[in-house]
Amino acid sequence: MKRIALLALTLFLSCRFVHATTKIDLDGAGWSFRTTLEEQWKPVSVPHSWLVDEGHEKYIGHAMYHRDFDMPALPAGKIARLHFDAVYDVAQVWVNGKLAGTHEGGYTAFDLDITRLVHPGKNFVVVDVDNTPTFTSIPALATGHPSTDKFTPDGVGKATIVGWLPYGGIVRPVHIEIGDPVYFRSVKVDADPDLKTGAATITVRATLHNAGERAASATVKGEAAGLTAGFRAVNVPANGDASVTWKGTLNSAHLWSVRDPFLYDAKLQVADDEFTAHVGVRKVQVSGTRLLLNGKEVHLNGANRVSEDMKEGLRESDAIVERDLSDMLADNMRMMRIAHYPQTQAVLDFADRHGMLLIPEAGNWNFSAWQMGDAGIRARWKQQMQEMMEQDWNHPSVVAWSVGNEYESYTQEGRDWTRDMRAFTLGLDATRLITFASRYTGDAAVKTGTDEASQYCDFVSINVYGDYARRFDRAHELFPDKPIFVTEFGKMGEPGIHDPQRIADITEAMTAIKQRPYMIGGSLWTWNDYRSFIRGTPADGIRRWGVVNTERERRDSWKVVQKLFETDLP
Repeated sequence: MKRIALLALTLFLSCRFVHATTKIDLDGAGWSFRTTLEEQWKPVSVPHSWLVDEGHEKYIGHAMYHRDFDMPALPAGKIARLHFDAVYDVAQVWVNGKLAGTHEGGYTAFDLDITRLVHPGKNFVVVDVDNTPTFTSIPALATGHPSTDKFTPDGVGKATIVGWLPYGGIVRPVHIEIGDPVYFRSVKVDADPDLKTGAATITVRATLHNAGERAASATVKGEAAGLTAGFRAVNVPANGDASVTWKGTLNSAHLWSVRDPFLYDAKLQVADDEFTAHVGVRKVQVSGTRLLLNGKEVHLNGANRVSEDMKEGLRESDAIVERDLSDMLADNMRMMRIAHYPQTQAVLDFADRHGMLLIPEAGNWNFSAWQMGDAGIRARWKQQMQEMMEQDWNHPSVVAWSVGNEYESYTQEGRDWTRDMRAFTLGLDATRLITFASRYTGDAAVKTGTDEASQYCDFVSINVYGDYARRFDRAHELFPDKPIFVTEFGKMGEPGIHDPQRIADITEAMTAIKQRPYMIGGSLWTWNDYRSFIRGTPADGIRRWGVVNTERERRDSWKVVQKLFETDLP
């Protein structure tokens, strides 16, 4: 049966919360660091990623951060929030010797209310950070098929660490905000653009949080794409949330596209909290085996990018992101499952401005059946998926959500996971497509499409290494009415900048993709070489899968990819 998924997508916000509140910046010098195996503290600058520090290149475990800071007297009725853009992976935070809170998930932002923990004058914060991967963390140690060392919680077997480095540290910026107790918890702006009339129905949903001890009335004001947004007043319960919604019509909407990534402005305010953004309007559809952007067929390619720098690790500066994404763009990389984990907002901002299509993915990396059936793991993944979505869902570059990578999708647990997490994800954001990266469409256990979890996807994503034409055709036999995107392909290359074997492999894959109209593109593994602890990594710790090396020198394959990835832009 021909299946058409029509998604009215979206006036998106390249989102930033800009506060009229008092902000105390805790970035830079002033921090001290030590692992729990050391006695001596050393000065560091935050953001900080310890696996790039001499002596800590392979350290897995707990480490401590300490910093003194000055606080003004809090005005009556104001609150103080300690904000972390990301701490990898588990953070326990103390302020003046009292536990402020705990957060798990190394790539997403979180706030802690420290109003009652601080006082005027000198204060201090201590952060215990743990980067230890476990069988139940997100991402987890992988234990699954195909392996002769089958693992269950009651058994033994070889566990596989994630394929990238578990960079530990306070890896993104930190600050304190002092403001009113009512503030934006999240903002989501959607639109239903009518491609025939050119008008878009805009829906703005703002969720407010009240950190005060009494209920408070609040009114959101602002504008989006030149339209005045008028919200009704809402009562926000003490220590609770409330949401308000406004709708309007944008006539003659200028659509965001790969060819023309046009962005509007948006600005909202509640109490002294202000939200500003750049916004884009566009529509994504799946029709049979076609992917459409604003009614135009999409056939685009890109590459996975491992988020690291040899000097900065995961604490990537905006300059590093700009350098890397600019080079990817120059290599005609326009559509990709960008990584296995949430990205810094600078990556999505760049993609918004330059017309790249991204598929973010959160955490389920190679889960086995027992892991996907575990209630605790499911709850932990949902929490981290929601955090990623709330910080990413306003970017026009995001066209789909991936619910995982190479998990045991041929099992009942894998099928249940995909069905359930699709429903969970669409419950938060019904405006995007759903997929996941499968490696099992060619598995002997998969006889028909009903045996594999890609049946629940809007388009099929497959990781394929070699024998491309046959494997693409097999996936199409299983799912003849769905588009297919290659989320990984490629070949580990030669050590230097000359890589004829990689060039031959990429050329074979791209030839097979272009010959098949149901193939909507591919995402090369990878754009850059990267460090790893996974088995099979060379002795120097570098996995050479990139068209650029760790120093960003271009290999011969970079120029070949530039030519192979040329295509008409929708």
